[in-house]
Amino acid sequence: MTTSLTRPQTQSYLFLTMSMITCLILLINVSFKIIELHGLIFTASSFVCPIVAIIYLFVLKECTITEQRHVLNQSLLALYVFSIGIYLLVNLPAAEYMHDNPAYQIVFEDIPKKFFASTLAFALGFYLPHLICCAKKKELLFSSKKRLLLALFGGFFFFTLDFLLLFSDPHAHSFDRIYFDSLLIVAVILFTTGIIYLSCLLFAKHITWSFDKAVPEYLTQPSYHYLVGFAVTIMLICLACEYRLVSFSNGWTLAASGILFPLAMMVSNLIAELYGYKANLRLTAVLILVELSFDLLLMGAVYLPSPEFFNLNPFYSFIIPRRIPAATLGLFVTFVSNAMLLEYLKKTSLGISRSWRILIANVIATSLLCLVNYSLLFAGIYPYEQVLGLSVSAWTFKVAATLFGLPVFWWLYNSLQKQTSARLLNSIS
Repeated sequence: MTTSLTRPQTQSYLFLTMSMITCLILLINVSFKIIELHGLIFTASSFVCPIVAIIYLFVLKECTITEQRHVLNQSLLALYVFSIGIYLLVNLPAAEYMHDNPAYQIVFEDIPKKFFASTLAFALGFYLPHLICCAKKKELLFSSKKRLLLALFGGFFFFTLDFLLLFSDPHAHSFDRIYFDSLLIVAVILFTTGIIYLSCLLFAKHITWSFDKAVPEYLTQPSYHYLVGFAVTIMLICLACEYRLVSFSNGWTLAASGILFPLAMMVSNLIAELYGYKANLRLTAVLILVELSFDLLLMGAVYLPSPEFFNLNPFYSFIIPRRIPAATLGLFVTFVSNAMLLEYLKKTSLGISRSWRILIANVIATSLLCLVNYSLLFAGIYPYEQVLGLSVSAWTFKVAATLFGLPVFWWLYNSLQKQTSARLLNSIS
């Protein structure tokens, strides 16, 4: 019996992929954040870009070449999905009392520019060099020192290109000073990482780490990882647009975050039906951990002092502390209840039909989400009647999206089921 090379089996594969996606999307969110500290003026990206490079180094070290390609593919796909999703939601008609809100001009400013900068920098810094190495010089990926050089040079290039694309046109205030101070931060982080990495190679090369815990079967399926990555990206889009309200021509007002959220619920349904209850609970754990990591990193970046000419702090300082408990509790209640109901309903007469099972579970989970999330997010900001109206609108939309999304679910389920069966047959042969 042989194992298919397309089956990711490294235990750290999922963690590294989600870490990379989180940092790249964080980079888009803090693209224009400038920090003034101890006489230095530097960008938040001077911290985020080296972290991406460090994660990339761990990917090169811990994952197989096939898994490395999966990580990079998922990361690039996440950048596309996040930027397109944000761009679509931002361009929906805002509620009247939100027009010309300076907070949203800050948060969603120049989305195409941020997307272009981060995507092009990531592609040229990491994605294409790795692709070239896989095609022509695969031996580079098997040398510890060459892997380090690949990650370090990729990190420097990633930061520099991202910075130039963001701040060179129009020319930012104190452009040269900000760039060189930021480059100093990047150099310190990356060179420190390189020294620690080489020291570990030198002094710990005789130490072997053994992990005897078996990897669950669903973690060997690439489709599971892509589904989780897609759900994480959708969740981060919803977080970014949590306080944006969309008003339609018929007077119907809806929180922008609720428009794409049914896609994350569909992923939960697919994982439950394809891979089971535990796989669905792992999805919930990943979503909550990513949300907490993203919000805490974002809050940390926000609270660092900014120069007066580029201060983006006020809006983030208001929404992040309120959003963390609301989002965490909302995700936990929604996805855990959905997973438990899908599993429980299989054992009842109501759950004999897969469509009915999904519909019942999603309606109950959506009801809990609207009750918990909207009351925590909007209470004290909008009048009670408006919060209630937003909750009812969100519930109606999400239930309708679940109902009309069932044909899409069935199509995806059948396609993924066929792929899984074909992969299983190939692994046996």
